[in-house]
Amino acid sequence: MARAFADAIPSVDERATHSRWRPGIGPFEEENQIKMIREEVEQRASIGESIKHEQPYPNSNRRVDLLLDDDGDLLPIEAKLIRFRRDNGNIDPNMYKSVFSPFPERSSSTMLTDCQKLVESGFGFPCGVLGLYYEANDEMYTNLCAEGIAEKFTLDVKYWYDIPIETVCIEPFDGLRHPHHQHGAVIAWKITEP
Repeated sequence: MARAFADAIPSVDERATHSRWRPGIGPFEEENQIKMIREEVEQRASIGESIKHEQPYPNSNRRVDLLLDDDGDLLPIEAKLIRFRRDNGNIDPNMYKSVFSPFPERSSSTMLTDCQKLVESGFGFPCGVLGLYYEANDEMYTNLCAEGIAEKFTLDVKYWYDIPIETVCIEPFDGLRHPHHQHGAVIAWKITEP
């Protein structure tokens, strides 16, 4: 699925326009990006499994971002944007904590707390986390690359929650139109039973 998402992002980027932001998919909100990419993947029939979205957790009013259904085998996936720059190129001061904070916000979870949420969900194992990472071609923070984020996130999940997690893949994409979200990667992690 990560590969299918990464392959679809440049096509979605060509059509993505918004009245407030510069052209391209990068500035769109998480929910809209996931919807646009998922629809492109489904239209291409890139993967055999069906992708459901915003499905309820078992016995809960919470919803999982994506649910892969492979002939009855369900794989719940929480997805998050990882983009450290805003539409105007300024650093987004809230992005780092929305990815790496172990402390959930009152109204939303972080990518890190999503792991605990998945483990406690009742879906079973394995489950997954998907990060949609964007950067500019001349990004100055070399440790905030896809590989660095994948490694740090894996270490943080193990440190804070003692949850077994591994980076499954880092699927790059490039050639995007936005000046501050020019390329990136879809990063996928798999959580196995503790």
